[in-house]
Amino acid sequence: MRYINKIMAIALFASFTLFTACEIEEVIDPNNPSLDGVLNDATQSELQSLVTGLEASHRGYFTNATQLFGSFGREVWAYFGSDPRFQQDWLGTNITETYPDFFASAGTYTTPYGAIRQANTLIQSAENSSILSGQDLNGIAGFAKTIKAYQYIWPLMQQFDNGIRFDVDEPLNPGPFLDFADALAAIRNLLDDANTDLGNAGSSFSFTLSSGFAGFDTPAGMQQVNRAIAARLALYAGDNQGALTALNASFIDLNVNAASADKMQIGPAHVYGEAPDVNNPLFYPFDQPTNTILIAHPALIEDALPGDGRLAKFAERVNNPVQNSGITDADGNQIPGVYQDARWATNTTSIPFIRNEELILIYAEASALSGNAGNAVDAINIVRNTWGVGDYTGATDQDSLMDEILFQRRYSLWAETGHRWIDLRRTNRLNGNYVDLRDGGNIFTKVARRTSETNWDNRNG
Repeated sequence: MRYINKIMAIALFASFTLFTACEIEEVIDPNNPSLDGVLNDATQSELQSLVTGLEASHRGYFTNATQLFGSFGREVWAYFGSDPRFQQDWLGTNITETYPDFFASAGTYTTPYGAIRQANTLIQSAENSSILSGQDLNGIAGFAKTIKAYQYIWPLMQQFDNGIRFDVDEPLNPGPFLDFADALAAIRNLLDDANTDLGNAGSSFSFTLSSGFAGFDTPAGMQQVNRAIAARLALYAGDNQGALTALNASFIDLNVNAASADKMQIGPAHVYGEAPDVNNPLFYPFDQPTNTILIAHPALIEDALPGDGRLAKFAERVNNPVQNSGITDADGNQIPGVYQDARWATNTTSIPFIRNEELILIYAEASALSGNAGNAVDAINIVRNTWGVGDYTGATDQDSLMDEILFQRRYSLWAETGHRWIDLRRTNRLNGNYVDLRDGGNIFTKVARRTSETNWDNRNG
C-alpha cells in the first residue's frame, strides 16, 4: 500500500477543487508539486503521482454507494449509532421524500466529481508534457477517461431523473444538467472514446498501476475493463445488443462451475491499506461488541435457496447481535442485527469494483431481453450451479426470466454499490413487492438535487 499512500495528498488536492466548491485560499505545500507545476511540462514522476492519485480517488464513492444505496434497496441496514438519521432518513421512517443536501449522501455526488477533477488534471498534464510519445499519451488518456466515465455513474445513479452535470472541465463554468438518458449517453460516449485511445496506446503503459489492476495493467487489459463497464451502462440504457457486443470485448468468462468458483471474482479491484491509507470500508471484526456496523437485511437470509453457497457472505453474530432504536418492527420492537458481512478477511483486503459474476448476469439479462431465452437460461445456470442451487426450472418468458435474474443478482452482487436499488428502479420493480419494508420506512427513487447546484444556477442563470 506504500504505492497508494505516498500520493494521497495529490489526490486530495485535486479532489478539493470541485465545480460546486466554495473558494479556498491557496496553501503552498513544499513537499508536493503544485497544480500549476504538474500542468506545465510534467515529469514522469509527476505524471505517475497523478495516476496514483486518480486510483486513490477512484475508491471514494464505494462506501456511500454500498451503504446508502444498499439501505434504499434494503440490502443492508446501517446500525450506525452516531446519528439517528442513518436509520430515520436512509430508511425513510420519518420522511417520505429525500431533501436537498440529503444526510450523508455526498459520497456518491461530490466525491466522484473530485475523482473526475483528478482525471481531468491528469489528462491536461499529459497533454502539456513534452516527454510522452503519442502512444504514451493515448495510454494515459484512455485510462483517465475510463475511470472518469466510471465515476459519473454514481452521481447519476443517485440523482436519477434529476440529471447531472457532465461538462465540468471548467470548475467555474460548468455545463448544464443533462437528463438521465442524455447523461447516460454522454458517459457511454466517453467510454467509447477511452476505448479508442487505449487501442492506440501500444502494448504497455508508461505508468504503473497498483495490484488492484493486476491482469488489466496494459492497454489491452484496460480495454477489457472499459468494455465491462460499457456493458453495464448499455444494460442501464436498455441497449441489450450493445451490452452483448461490449461483453464480447470484456473479460467475461462463462467457463465457471463449482470447482472454479474463484473465477467469479475476477476483475479490477480497489486496494486498501493501513494508515495513512484507508481501510477496507466494509470490514468489521466478526461478532464483536459495537454500535456501528453494516448489517445484512434479514430478508436475505429468509429468502435464500437451501444450500446456496453465497450465504457464506453472511456471518451470524451469535454472541453480539446489535440493536438500534431507529430500526423497529410495526409494534415498535427493536429488530436485532444478526448477520454481518463476512466477505473480507482483513481490513486491507481489496474489493473488486466490477467482476466476472456481474458480467455473466449481464449476459443473461441482455440475452433474455433480446429474445434468446436459451442463452439466458444457460448463463443463469452457470451462476446457480456454481453456488450449488441447481438448474433453473421455471418459465422462460421475459418477465419470469427477469425475476430470476434479479433474484440471482440480489445474492451474487449483494452489498456491491447498491445494485439491488438500481436494478429494481430500472426494471420498474421498485415497490413493496420487491423491497421488504418491515422497518416501516419508505422507498426512495432518487436523492434531491443539492442546494449548491440550485444556488449556482439561480446565481448564474
